[in-house]
Amino acid sequence: MTKMAQGETLVAKDIRKAFRRSNGWFKPASETQALRGVSFEVRPGEIFGIVGESGCGKSTLARILVGLEDADAGSLSRGDRTLFAPASPTVPAVRRGIQMVFQDPYASLNPRMSVGDVVAEGLAIAGMSKADRDARVAETLSLVGLTPGDASKFPFQFSGGQRQRICIARALVMEPAFLIADEAVSALDVSVQMQILNMLLDLRERIGVSIIFITHDISVVDYICDRVMVVYGGEVVESGKKNAVLDHPENEYTRKLISAVPQITSVKLL
Repeated sequence: MTKMAQGETLVAKDIRKAFRRSNGWFKPASETQALRGVSFEVRPGEIFGIVGESGCGKSTLARILVGLEDADAGSLSRGDRTLFAPASPTVPAVRRGIQMVFQDPYASLNPRMSVGDVVAEGLAIAGMSKADRDARVAETLSLVGLTPGDASKFPFQFSGGQRQRICIARALVMEPAFLIADEAVSALDVSVQMQILNMLLDLRERIGVSIIFITHDISVVDYICDRVMVVYGGEVVESGKKNAVLDHPENEYTRKLISAVPQITSVKLL
């Protein structure tokens, strides 16, 4: 797989999203503000962390970036190309150069499809020939620590960590410039988490892909990210270089997230 194109920055400006729900004939509709004007940028080749508690809007933001949800307002651009904006046509998800790895590697793979078919599905939709698809799949499986022979197997034959590698391969096979990892290690054992995190770091170095890493775990952000954005209630409460944010947090919510990280302390035996 060739190294990704360098020099493009993903810029999101004032992204807003509300979910509306009807409450029946005699009650007014209710509205939940999921995103309240979120702005950020992801620079070439960096790992950008988005951290916050469940329900803060970070996964909704990811779905908007990849094209699974439409924003109510705001804009998204990649380099000099507008992906969506109020006065511009929306670029289809398949042409955005953004792919996503979901949280649950068990639920996000079709158990009736072989690994090769799962990873190659996007290529088939794009019209690539079977011979070229097979070659790309073999290359990508090797890239994530699996073997070309694994293409003939089925998801139930793999562990959770291996399934997540398959999910990452499915995203990378499309050669995206930006990879979104939405809580991509939270469903895995701690030792397997570290393997996946190290693999993502290695992929960044080998192919130059920029990674948007979404998590609720500050310790993971500290290990893998270059910069971080803290989201609370659909709003950005703090952002900046990782060390600056984690070592000198300015917002009370950020301080609470940091204080929630388990600490190992010595215990005196009686």
